[in-house]
Amino acid sequence: MAQQSKTDAFPFGVQYLRGLTPERADWDRDMAAMRRLGFTHIRAWLVWGVLEPRPGQIDFAYLDALLASAARHNLRLLLLFHLHGCPEWAVTRHRALWYVGREGRPFEPQARANTPSGGWPGLCPDHATARALEARFITAIVRHVPANAPVAYWEPVNEPHQWVDLERDPAEPFCYCDATRRAFRRWLRTRYGTLDALGAAWGRRFAAWGDVRPPTWRFGFSDWADWRTFAADSVRDHLERRVRLIRASTRTPVIAHAWGGGSTLCPQLGGMAFDDWKNAVAVDIWGCSGFPTSPAQTAEIGLCMAATRGAAAGKPYWQAELGAGDYGIGVDRRGRVSPAWLALWSWESLRQGAKGLLYWQYRKERQGAELGAYGLVDYAGGPTANSRAVAAIGDVLRRHGSLFRNAEPEPAAVALLFSYQSYMVDWAQYRTCRRSIGALSGYFRIFWDANIPADVLHEDLVDDATLDRYRLLVLPMPVALSAHAADRLAAYVARGGHVLSDPYCCALRPDKSLDTQVPGRGLAALFGIEEDDITQPTDPVALTLANGTHGEVSGSALQAFWRVGAGAQVVARYGRGRAAPAAIVSHRHGAGWAQISGLHLGLAAAAGAATLGDDLTERAGAGHGDFASRIVLAAARDAGIRAPLQAPATVRAGLLHTPDQGSLLIACNLSPMACSGSVAAAGRTFRQAVDLADAAPLALRGGRLTLAFGPWQTRVFRLRE
Repeated sequence: MAQQSKTDAFPFGVQYLRGLTPERADWDRDMAAMRRLGFTHIRAWLVWGVLEPRPGQIDFAYLDALLASAARHNLRLLLLFHLHGCPEWAVTRHRALWYVGREGRPFEPQARANTPSGGWPGLCPDHATARALEARFITAIVRHVPANAPVAYWEPVNEPHQWVDLERDPAEPFCYCDATRRAFRRWLRTRYGTLDALGAAWGRRFAAWGDVRPPTWRFGFSDWADWRTFAADSVRDHLERRVRLIRASTRTPVIAHAWGGGSTLCPQLGGMAFDDWKNAVAVDIWGCSGFPTSPAQTAEIGLCMAATRGAAAGKPYWQAELGAGDYGIGVDRRGRVSPAWLALWSWESLRQGAKGLLYWQYRKERQGAELGAYGLVDYAGGPTANSRAVAAIGDVLRRHGSLFRNAEPEPAAVALLFSYQSYMVDWAQYRTCRRSIGALSGYFRIFWDANIPADVLHEDLVDDATLDRYRLLVLPMPVALSAHAADRLAAYVARGGHVLSDPYCCALRPDKSLDTQVPGRGLAALFGIEEDDITQPTDPVALTLANGTHGEVSGSALQAFWRVGAGAQVVARYGRGRAAPAAIVSHRHGAGWAQISGLHLGLAAAAGAATLGDDLTERAGAGHGDFASRIVLAAARDAGIRAPLQAPATVRAGLLHTPDQGSLLIACNLSPMACSGSVAAAGRTFRQAVDLADAAPLALRGGRLTLAFGPWQTRVFRLRE
């Protein structure tokens, strides 16, 4: 497969065309302005209903005009197939192909916020007729575009996921049509083999495969987890099918990206049903989108990029839709964010190793619910403080493109395990993944605040070699950890690894039935404990550490009480006194140790705003995270982990390294106040430093940089040892 070259200019771009916005009369003027701002790439939606207004009559003149304008201004194009905006003729001719809700009600395609031209969510691709219509359109477009056209990448689908009806509360997932039901039964046959095996997993009996139905009511875990995992697999399959169609006619690389921060940060992951690690396999370049609203969410940008890096599995990965910070719906306006905030989010994406940076979007939307929103420029397409701030970032990337393209983040010693199945359990009960998001993002924030890099691993894809790269593996909210991951933990610890787990670990078996012991899957022996009872705590929960330090932890969803086995060490107790119940227990196993907490320490440190979606947001509870953070960082120190960088308290800093071009230091002041102090790298002595913004050299003393930061300021340096 073709991949992004490490010698090309750094892709720095912006979303521009979506259906009929902007008007064609503005294209040349806007593209000339984009070049002046330093953009190299623009992203354009090829909306099915706009390009094929009549059956079989594709408006190639529209496409040719776009290609010609981009070529005149030396801009490279990312062309997205937006087939979820289907033509009006397809809506009326193919009523049998509409998506169907759980009550059997067909969903008539309409205009949506991101599809003001109508036809959303398109036709259900589980129908052969819908797939044939899609294939005809995709093939005709790709074959029409000449080899010398300025098309850098094709994009088969925008943010591949399943659709939910946002007018329902809770949001209603699709699709329950007969074609999807048949596909679900085929998926279950592959998974379980026999009706008896399926019945044992779901806790019921079936007379025939035709009697198997997807769940429609709220209650249950086994059937719901299967139904939504099937939906995620279907999304992957449909994505792969479109990728094959594109590659049949071109060698141009294929790119795709995840919705709103990706799977780890999606509150409706059960309904929207997408797995970044599965989706990323089919494409050459993977990415994510993110629409933060405050500097506090810079950590979530870091998390979504770390998860994107994990899903990309060695491929290039991009920040493919970074919100321009001009938010609002219709006539409700929030105003532009500070240019410094926009720079923070941009540089955090690059600090995590992104190899492309695209903003959403250049012009304000003209129609639909998003009208007036998201633009980097003003109403008439003129510059703003935010477009100038973005241009300054682009200038650095232009002058030092190969450095950023070849630089890789400092290797992480900490990994967070993303349990897709635990998210499904969370969603099946609450119709939101808020708790799972808070648990994982809270742990990430603890390490991020300490300038300790962390990776995100998928429960189904870990192997011994991968685990052995990390000194500490954290298990946030592991209620239904996959058998694949659970079965590797003991051997990892025996080889010298370290595990820190939340309570209720593997309480549910892979079929989502309750295990006979908690921790389940035999992990009680690894942790040296067995759960005696578990409840919902009263906030806050008082703890006493083994060294006598007292503190409180708030925000935990559960509080577990343990029967402590021989050889296990009590790290913390509830309340005070040596006779108080054990709260956190550590147990040596081989060359390493496994530690389990009776409280969700990550939830205690979770930020208030934990998601990055543009049209679907939730808030997670924020507890008193300081004491929980101290406990987690103490476990990291016991595992031999130290921060690669020392920096002032409000500065989040990271290193990226190249084989022969030196290193990059990206340091962000997460404070509205100016600050100063020294930044030093552990185990490295840098002798040269150049500020990439103005090419000014900086003096180093003993390998330390003494730096001053303005409010919310980010500074970027090239370092040599």
